[in-house]
Amino acid sequence: MHTSARRLAPSIAALAIALALPGSALAASFKLTPHIANHTPTVNVKWPITIDVTKGKQKLNGSVKYEFMFQGQVVSHQKGHGFNKGVYKDTLLFPAQSTGQSLTLRILVTTKYGTQHLDWKVTAHQ
Repeated sequence: MHTSARRLAPSIAALAIALALPGSALAASFKLTPHIANHTPTVNVKWPITIDVTKGKQKLNGSVKYEFMFQGQVVSHQKGHGFNKGVYKDTLLFPAQSTGQSLTLRILVTTKYGTQHLDWKVTAHQ
């Protein structure tokens, strides 16, 4: 193999791999910054959550959905709502049946750049 061809081989291989990836995988992802007081919401008391959604300095618009997971399995899907200017705010209520259960709240955030999720461990108490 010619010397310059050997130098190009790794570059060509990297380019081929990049072209094989879907466009969403190549796009720079956006950042989720949670502002959640704790991991122990009180049953039947509003538990506020805020998430900043940005891509660099750009504040994004989008929507949110929730999944509640128990031992890695989704046990509930819940609607969220839309958000603008990079800030999502909501309050959640945990029912009495959730008391003492170790759950994972999965927050699914969708923007024009795709969907990302944030997992937050919670155990509701009385």
